[in-house]
Amino acid sequence: MIPGLNLKALLLASAVALTGLPAAAETLRVAMGFDPLSLDPIATSDNGSIWTQLLIFDTLVRPDKTGEGLEPGLAESWTVSEDGLTLTFNLREAKFSDGTPVTAEDVQFSIERAASEESGWSRFYRPITSFEIVNDRQIVMQLAEPFTPAFNNLALFAAAILPKAQVEEKGDAFFDAPVGAGPFMLKNWARGSRIELVKNPNYWQEGKPYVDDAVLEIVTEPSARVIKLEAGEVDVALDPPLNQLEDLDGKDGISTGQIIPYRADFVQLNTTREPFDDERVRQALNMAIDKDALVQGVLYGAGEPAAAAMPVMAYADPELAPYPYDPAAAKELLAEAGYADGFEAQLLVDSGAATSRNAAITLQAMLQQVGVRVEVQMLEGGTQWETTKSGNYDMSVSYATSDTIDPDQIIGFVGVNPERANAYHTEWKSDRLNELYEEERKTPDGDERGGMFREMVQILHDEAPYIFLYHPASAWAAQDYVKDFEILPTSNFRLEEVKIEK
Repeated sequence: MIPGLNLKALLLASAVALTGLPAAAETLRVAMGFDPLSLDPIATSDNGSIWTQLLIFDTLVRPDKTGEGLEPGLAESWTVSEDGLTLTFNLREAKFSDGTPVTAEDVQFSIERAASEESGWSRFYRPITSFEIVNDRQIVMQLAEPFTPAFNNLALFAAAILPKAQVEEKGDAFFDAPVGAGPFMLKNWARGSRIELVKNPNYWQEGKPYVDDAVLEIVTEPSARVIKLEAGEVDVALDPPLNQLEDLDGKDGISTGQIIPYRADFVQLNTTREPFDDERVRQALNMAIDKDALVQGVLYGAGEPAAAAMPVMAYADPELAPYPYDPAAAKELLAEAGYADGFEAQLLVDSGAATSRNAAITLQAMLQQVGVRVEVQMLEGGTQWETTKSGNYDMSVSYATSDTIDPDQIIGFVGVNPERANAYHTEWKSDRLNELYEEERKTPDGDERGGMFREMVQILHDEAPYIFLYHPASAWAAQDYVKDFEILPTSNFRLEEVKIEK
């Protein structure tokens, strides 16, 4: 022993010093397949952007975890007049991440911006024709005529509440380093690689987020996300290959989960081109596809066959059945349309989406059986999207998800023309569906409105501007120490709810 050294006192002092150290920051690492295109809520419709924005910004109301109702967000309470024309919101005492309060003026600015000419979502908010700011924490919105989805649309990411003064001062540059009232703040965005988020110290849900930091790793290949999870490089892997779910769930330290969200997968058909301009051809293509075999072979059972390009959600018709697998009937329809010998077509697919790639190869083989010779063209996801959007395609493997719990948004996207996507770039048009769309938007929720949706989906099914495939499960795999991670019916996830318990 060194003379004069009191070992017992030294150990005690060390223990005291250690207990005074701050706890190590907890970082949640999530591997996902999509990089955001933009953090501006009115300028995007891709899932990478939407999911990230919902971690940084907040809305007045939001879908609850069941996907069947709405719950408070920045508005702690509200009233809707009996005629549906007056919406009154009482704001909670919330702050943006920089500490400035969220005010009714910010709300008016944000909703007016969502309704502006610059917004890709303007039709959802233009029915709100005036605002009255009662005080900093109460705002009244007025509609000139009934618009049933108005309240629900305020839960859409495009209606995120932004700080008026900062957006006006910085313009588009604001979204390079946005300030929001959501659970996290943007620390760094290395495009194509990772998004680093830190806990918002001013978040209105006291004690949340439970983690200090969240890192979204952009890993486009599903199997690569699993490799990173198994190596301990990430804590959660979104959408792992479905054929690996069972093996992953059986591994020590890893658990999996899945949900069938409000999503439908399909093949877009360019109805401006022959032979896809013929309804009989489109119906034949649907009859040529064995959807049950697709669900088993491509999704490994994690999904359900689809009867339309609409998710199974509010007002869905449980009696609407998918097209039967009937190659003989498909050939008869093709012959009737003048294509007894079939035809040639090109099918676009996202080369980075393993499930879509597998589906495309399977579709190619199935369609060959009825004389349709398909050339599969693999494209980078962004290129496929832009090519399809421009109308420069025959067929394209795609999908749609609903970001709200009301089917108005998604039917407008996949079925209405003219509308912002013109029946999701198929250019198909049904005057009757368009008429019903306008009617349901001013019809109160209930059986009458539900009947309108069911008729619209039936028309979409019968005229078949898509080859309807399936409703796939959204899956995830996580380290066992990750608690309460889940994907919601609206396909996004709330990282403020997640805990790390090691």
